Amino acid sequence: MMVLVRSDARVLNERYELRQRIGGGAMGEVWLAHDSEARRAVAVKLIHRELLDPRAPEDVIRRFEREAELLARLRHHGIPTLHDARLDPEAGEPYLVMELVLGQDLTEIVEERGRLPEDEVVSIAVQICHILEYTHAIPVIHRDLKPANIMLTDYRRVMILDFGVARIFRTDYARLTQHNRVLGTVAYMPPEQCEGRDVNPRSDLYSLSCLLYELLTGVPPFIGDAARVMYHHQYHAPIPVSVLCPGVNPGLESVIMAGLEKRASDRPATAREFRERISSQPLEPEESVVTSSHMAVRVPALHSPSRAMAEILPVEVRVTQAQALFDEGLIAQSMPMFASLAQELEELGSEYVDEAAKCRFRHARCQAHLGLQEEALKGLRTLAEQLSARSSPDDRLLLEVRFQVGQLLLDIGDQHGISELADVYRVLTAVSRPEDAQMIVDVRRALTRASLG
Repeated sequence: MMVLVRSDARVLNERYELRQRIGGGAMGEVWLAHDSEARRAVAVKLIHRELLDPRAPEDVIRRFEREAELLARLRHHGIPTLHDARLDPEAGEPYLVMELVLGQDLTEIVEERGRLPEDEVVSIAVQICHILEYTHAIPVIHRDLKPANIMLTDYRRVMILDFGVARIFRTDYARLTQHNRVLGTVAYMPPEQCEGRDVNPRSDLYSLSCLLYELLTGVPPFIGDAARVMYHHQYHAPIPVSVLCPGVNPGLESVIMAGLEKRASDRPATAREFRERISSQPLEPEESVVTSSHMAVRVPALHSPSRAMAEILPVEVRVTQAQALFDEGLIAQSMPMFASLAQELEELGSEYVDEAAKCRFRHARCQAHLGLQEEALKGLRTLAEQLSARSSPDDRLLLEVRFQVGQLLLDIGDQHGISELADVYRVLTAVSRPEDAQMIVDVRRALTRASLG
């Protein structure tokens, strides 16, 4: 990201230089900033002063300090790190300083693409649940899950933003500001929050279900003005997903509708239960199982060619089929195809070894897209070793594999990813092939982002 810095750029606390506004909403503005002490790029959230309760500023300050201290201890690759937090009603705007996360939030993605494919929705849901399992065990409840707070990184990894912010500034309950603006995101607000009652982990699961409902249908469960939506959350059942999205997997619909039950006790009990139920729903009768050290995901076989068809079609045609499914976002369907094709090509002999390696690479990319980061990393490292043994250091596929290894390492918080990216960039720029121009740009951007972070 190229940022021009003015000489009169605003600086907070003689440390955080605000360089570019990158977002905003009901709670405040988000700025790309430079931390002069830590020498890194950060995200600064400036909180609207109207969120501070003038009747009890001391309560706000105590709540702010307590929650900020708790949030600073959260350590999960799906949660941006809280670096700093300041609240002084006399000195100016309160602000939070967070790890800079680059990507798109689900609001932007839905605006661009509309409804998302079922397997992508399941992948997003599984990753969100993994994060909630971690936070609910502490326990920390998000209280404001919504598309704008779910970010997908460049490698399609889910990050949940604004943990604790709703509790600090009490936007977890709908209320009017002094300017008669409703605070709290009522479209995703569980009935107990609409009624001002205490929340629990199942409250987050209701909000998650609202979010998934929208990803599948294009609209949240209830629409209208704030009062009408809150009333419907409390007393009306939503239109079934299948009415707005004909052909949706009944099992997937069942889990989401269970999460939208009015009584919290009728919803899935935990994020783990929600994850296990939503990830075990086949989109077709046939399915293959992918096992992870962290989860078991049943991968649907929707649109995969039958065995008879596989015997008829040439292998190169089936490789193209699998790639087309991947490009259409049908990741779970293309993944078993790539695995099967890689094995088949390897059995055909040494003349097919390069095509087999490409299928192994694509299979690992599918795993990463579905949240199976550790499996993908293991497969890519093995593939990199095999390619290094028989190829030159500037082999294009080897460099692509190493590029993905570097990004995955960074995704799981391993800073060795920077060294991997730097070495790939060094090799690419040294050979300087015209066909590598776009890859050089991609690696340079990834390396720059990692270095700034």
